[in-house]
Amino acid sequence: MVKSLRGLNILFKVLTFISLFLVTVLVAGDNQRVLDELASPTLTIPLKNALGEEEYSTAIKSGKYRYVGNTKCRLCHRKFFLGRKNDPHDFAMKSLESTGHEDNSRCLTCHSTGHGIETGFVNMQQTPRLANVQCEGCHGPGNIHITLAKDALRNKNKVFVGGGFLAGQDSPDKLKKMCSSCHTKRWDKSYHDLDKAYNRYKKANPNKR
Repeated sequence: MVKSLRGLNILFKVLTFISLFLVTVLVAGDNQRVLDELASPTLTIPLKNALGEEEYSTAIKSGKYRYVGNTKCRLCHRKFFLGRKNDPHDFAMKSLESTGHEDNSRCLTCHSTGHGIETGFVNMQQTPRLANVQCEGCHGPGNIHITLAKDALRNKNKVFVGGGFLAGQDSPDKLKKMCSSCHTKRWDKSYHDLDKAYNRYKKANPNKR
């Protein structure tokens, strides 16, 4: 009996050591990735990368597009809003805060919604409603989409077919560029097959098995 307990105690210590070692390795790896990222050239705003310089500049300078936050989206897209609650994108700011770089503009480009664009995320004090990677983080400003939807509700002769986004469902190539702007080779732990991940995120709950 005593020998058995001693054996279990030794096994427990070995497993604990291995677990701590693996955690240390993973944390060190993540820290190195952060350092490598900070030393890299300036990151292009995902929306600009997806649209191209000319289309992006024309759209943003027009003043027509404005970020509204996902609380507006949930009014019509409740299933998608709830389905994203357990998704890593909805914890992007929390993961950034754990590194101590929550005020770093380079990092905020991929950990918030619309950072670097007028009406987009600034910081947690001024624009907490745009923290994390929300719907508009992938589709671009949503105010025109909402205006079109409201107009259709007021006018029974109109059928709302969507639209109004700079990177909507009708532009899969642009959406995929939005994804790959942040999910680079350095940060590819979330997926290794872009097309497969893209199709999964068409669902309300992309993580549902």
